Amino acid sequence: MLHLPKSPTRQEVLRFISDSASYGNLGAFIGAGFSKAVLNDEFNEIALSWGELLEKASVKLEVDYDAIWKTGVSYPEIASSICKLHAEQTECDYAQALSRLKREIAALTSWYPDKEKREEFSKYLECLSPSWIITTNYDMVIESLLTGRSIPLGPNDSLSSPNGVIPVFHLHGLRTNPEEIIISQEDYVSLFRPSEYRQIKLALTIRESTTLLIGYGLGDVNVLTALDWSKNVFKGGEATYPNDAIQLLRKDNPNEKPYRDKNGIVIVETEDIAEFFEEFIDVREKELEDKKKEQKALTDLAGQLDEPDGAMIEKFIDDDKFRLEILNVLSKFSIHLISGFVSFLNKCIDETWARSEPQGAFEGYNQNLIIILDILTSFPINRFPPALFQTAAYGLQRVGYFVGNDGGKSWSAKKTWDNRKNELSMEVVAELKSIADQHGYNYVKRLVKTINV
Repeated sequence: MLHLPKSPTRQEVLRFISDSASYGNLGAFIGAGFSKAVLNDEFNEIALSWGELLEKASVKLEVDYDAIWKTGVSYPEIASSICKLHAEQTECDYAQALSRLKREIAALTSWYPDKEKREEFSKYLECLSPSWIITTNYDMVIESLLTGRSIPLGPNDSLSSPNGVIPVFHLHGLRTNPEEIIISQEDYVSLFRPSEYRQIKLALTIRESTTLLIGYGLGDVNVLTALDWSKNVFKGGEATYPNDAIQLLRKDNPNEKPYRDKNGIVIVETEDIAEFFEEFIDVREKELEDKKKEQKALTDLAGQLDEPDGAMIEKFIDDDKFRLEILNVLSKFSIHLISGFVSFLNKCIDETWARSEPQGAFEGYNQNLIIILDILTSFPINRFPPALFQTAAYGLQRVGYFVGNDGGKSWSAKKTWDNRKNELSMEVVAELKSIADQHGYNYVKRLVKTINV
């Protein structure tokens, strides 16, 4: 499944997140609500919201927070107002006031989860297994949970990391580098310039991924801006990979069934973030077990294809059901199996030629042609392994001489060709014509001329 349906079930959403993690393109967009879930409980309110941070910082700067007009005003504008008041009161310039505010914000976000919370939420993030994390948080709670498995990146860093290490891109800056913190109106003006690397990279990353949003409100401007860019600035063809946006929304009385909001985001409600992750772990562990069994089956099949015995070769030739089952698996897992299968296919084709050696043994040519046609009809051209297509085209050229109703030809092969030639897609026929022109496959040219396209 490349996209969730319009009205997915909860299990479908959980499986889709797991499938994306297995594919390797699951990303997490994490906000302040996540830090609160990790750090806060009924006794302690350690992690603060953006508004709470500004209020506490204004106290540190001896600015009357209540005197600032806040109705209908954004937090960056409030931050700028704090700096202006502080500059007036201390007779410093605005840049100095802004620098002081950023240092206070850095000090106020010195948050570290205790051992119990760290173990709990580390398990959740490790099970989620995101390829990347983007956060608007200044704190390093995420890095505390992914010790040794993540690297913190600031807004001026490239979104990249060593193999096996999760990049945690702090879109609004890191508390360890206060001067890079994005908090005031002026900071945001530069942040949302269309040519900014971070904005372009953010949109591309979301477009190429399944994005799980954790700890944000439905109307968060950071989320909506990123999603708008990913959908409307970088337009392309239909995705061939898992791709959707899913938002985890904490509510006191959550809906069991997910739904899409007006922006097309899949909303999954939960009373507690930890409860959602426990749900996900159940689904993920089952899928990983199924993947393990699937991988073993593929490994076993790859081994059989690499060193097939005579019985397997004969079964592939003579048993239509077995052959189509193998080709069906190959079409789904060609990356894992194609190398061994091409070698195996050549051995099967060689066997059909050996069967055709006795005088009057024309059925071997027919078996040869059936195998080639089964292969040519098993893949759309855009997913046809090139080496396999060339092998099939060359095989068609070799057997093509014997397809006919004249003396010395295989009448059964001619009947098979006439009955099945129109099963070939227009794209496959066009590619057969091209390869025939390039390599001088005259018998392929003769055969495809008889196809009505």
